Amino acid sequence: MRYLYGDSTPFPLGYNFLTTLEAFMAASTRIVQLDVEGAQLAKQREEVAQNRVKGLEALEQFHTVVMRAVQDTAQKVRHQHALEYARAVAEYATHYIDEHRKSTLGSNERESLQLRGDNDRRASEMRAQLEAFLKAARFPVLKTKLAIRLNLDGKDARHSGTAAFEHPDGIATSFTIAPHRTATWTAPRKVSDFVQGVALHVGVEKSWLRGTVTAKELVVDDWTIVQVDMSDESFELALRRKLTEKEMLVFRIRRNEAGAVGGTVEHPGAPAAEALPGNLGAQDVAQIERVWAALKAATRDVTDQKEQLINVSLDAQPVFENGLAVPFVVRLVSMFAPTVREIAKRSPNEFELTLKTEAEGGRREELYLRKEALVSTLQPLPAKGREVFAPLGLDSWVPSMTAAPPPVVAVSEPPPRSSGAVAEAAQAAHPAVPPAPAAPTSTRKL
Repeated sequence: MRYLYGDSTPFPLGYNFLTTLEAFMAASTRIVQLDVEGAQLAKQREEVAQNRVKGLEALEQFHTVVMRAVQDTAQKVRHQHALEYARAVAEYATHYIDEHRKSTLGSNERESLQLRGDNDRRASEMRAQLEAFLKAARFPVLKTKLAIRLNLDGKDARHSGTAAFEHPDGIATSFTIAPHRTATWTAPRKVSDFVQGVALHVGVEKSWLRGTVTAKELVVDDWTIVQVDMSDESFELALRRKLTEKEMLVFRIRRNEAGAVGGTVEHPGAPAAEALPGNLGAQDVAQIERVWAALKAATRDVTDQKEQLINVSLDAQPVFENGLAVPFVVRLVSMFAPTVREIAKRSPNEFELTLKTEAEGGRREELYLRKEALVSTLQPLPAKGREVFAPLGLDSWVPSMTAAPPPVVAVSEPPPRSSGAVAEAAQAAHPAVPPAPAAPTSTRKL
């Protein structure tokens, strides 16, 4: 299946971008709204705290003037009653100032703690919104690092893993994944499940007469895969002959910038293995490359099984730890804007963003998303927050740039068309990408 623009010209991205866009708008507008609300609340509480401090300073200045006048007058009267009166007034006034100072500082501290708690709650919701979007979205990937482990718990064995992605524009994400949700990784797998005839000179042969240790050819087809770590440049594979035994083979190979590949092998748990050379020969490296290519093909669906967000960074800076959620949204807006504007330009209906899918037999379906559904997500935002999304070209009225919203003009709606389930064709191609709950992308048969 391939994707087309609404005018039937090829669409460069191999997935339903409209599903990603609606999920992005739902999550990112809420993130911006939370940030704006937090900034406004912080400003209001800062103003209240400053007014309290100014009031305390004014009271202390007044207290100083009054006490000086009382003391001066008492010295002029030079009577015991006047002196006692001045002392009593000074004690009461000083106590009053101390209590007011405690009350002021205490109120400011309580509100500061409350603001911190509110900010933590907003940050938690921002993370949840961003995680939900990143788990559902699809956007370009430059590099992928995948790790799969076979976890043993008594008689039970289940695969788990992590996936790290490097995206364009300085964005990087990583997730825990669930390989066991795919048909390929529901149970322990052997090398022969992916490639056969993997013969390596990594066996250990010990001469009892001479006491020497040499390498012998070993076919690892029946060995179980217990660990896989791979990227475009490196591959690590751990095998066990039997899951109940400690003996393992651990292969590591790496491709350098010139394209040459070299590798090593370790024999954890094997007796006398330390006497064998750790470097792999050229033939053995070629055999492990076969396994690498086969496992790369067998794990394409695994990276879609995202469970939990581990980290998201912007220009190598952690987004949540450094308060970069809104700059992250701004970066994504910049990434998506050219695609959104191009889709809008090529859509036959000015009220919709349209793509098409084309099956191998030539059958086409239209995917569409109403612009008003996306613009409605901007409604809770003030002018400053709304401007963040202006590059997408969805909102013709940007409050800070236009004195007033355009007048309401009656327009003829396009003829009603049937809308089905959410991006049925795209979901068939990418079942791991659930649609956003709001404003679902719809399909039309052509």
